[in-house]
Amino acid sequence: MKKTQLVFYSAAVISLLLMSSIMNPVASALQVGPVPILPNLLPPIIPGTTSTIISSTPNLGTVSLALPSVQLYSITQTKSGLVASDPLNNETETQQQLMANQGYWTYGGDAVAENATYDFFKDTQGLHIGVQAITDGSWVGPYAVTQNTTAQVFHATITTPVRAIPDQYYENGLYIQTFEPGPINYVTCFSLTGSFGTEWAVVSVTGNVNQATNEQLLWVDSSANQPLTRDCTIVTNGNNYLKVYLDGVKVYENSTLNLQMPSPFQAYLEPQTSYAGALLNGIYANYYATTSENIKVTNAPIGSSYVDIVVPSSSGSGTVVATAPVDSSGTATINVGQFDMPLAAYIKVYGSGGIQLASTSNAVNIFGGDQYSISLLGTGLGLGGL
Repeated sequence: MKKTQLVFYSAAVISLLLMSSIMNPVASALQVGPVPILPNLLPPIIPGTTSTIISSTPNLGTVSLALPSVQLYSITQTKSGLVASDPLNNETETQQQLMANQGYWTYGGDAVAENATYDFFKDTQGLHIGVQAITDGSWVGPYAVTQNTTAQVFHATITTPVRAIPDQYYENGLYIQTFEPGPINYVTCFSLTGSFGTEWAVVSVTGNVNQATNEQLLWVDSSANQPLTRDCTIVTNGNNYLKVYLDGVKVYENSTLNLQMPSPFQAYLEPQTSYAGALLNGIYANYYATTSENIKVTNAPIGSSYVDIVVPSSSGSGTVVATAPVDSSGTATINVGQFDMPLAAYIKVYGSGGIQLASTSNAVNIFGGDQYSISLLGTGLGLGGL
């Protein structure tokens, strides 16, 4: 649920407790969810400007996809970093079906508790969550919220339905909140829409059991005519560290924050609005959560210098999109957080002079947190003692 006024809290909690036939027991135990961001926290849009966020795939060079001329080693996955994945656009379901079959996602919010006009459904575009304020100026918001998770990387593609509304405000985003009973503490990547247009921002919020008491604007794109659909990736430990990618571009990173968000977390997909003029649907797709934004390749053979992540780009060749050196323990730690996951790519190990020592036999689906090990081909034996 999202609240701006303390007066709504008691009514919302009572209503939720009475909705056991609709919402599962996990939802009824939740504290108040993310609250609306104060619209005046964001600066006005600057007319005539263009967003500096330009999505592009890194190009660290092009290499052959051919395997080593003499294959001595194999690369196998030993640990998956994937915690949860839901494309959200792979089935068609009505609101009644979604509410009756709640599992990883729970559907609710103060729009539900207060009988505002709202909607949930899935189609080939994604998960639609619609909301209309009861009266102008009165905030409400339905949500889809995950089960508790210890993941540290969260991603969703977020679509805002309109560029501007006649008056009031509409917010739409991905929110990562602590499940610790009591405080309303979360971080968010979201859009704010008003009569001025739509802008995207990153905000950290802390509060008490009833309401937010501190909202900190960490990053904002105040350019005009921004995309209404953006990929958002949030990386956080809930304590001091936060990194956010928008459309595959790092827009914010800080390791000295006071987030006050003990794990486990919950991820919310939620629109909220104070506009009573129309039902507006936020659309969400490609949700996933992973344990890390890095992958590890271990047991690299003696003489290994670096490991490349190579995305096939044409017949027989590929683009190097990420690389990392092999350390003294034979391990390479490679950051893949900026990419939509799974990232379909080859993992290739090179020695001095660019000599290829090992490679996956084909492109593998990579998630942050994955671990791979190199072993003698056909033996499964690691190379740590060689």
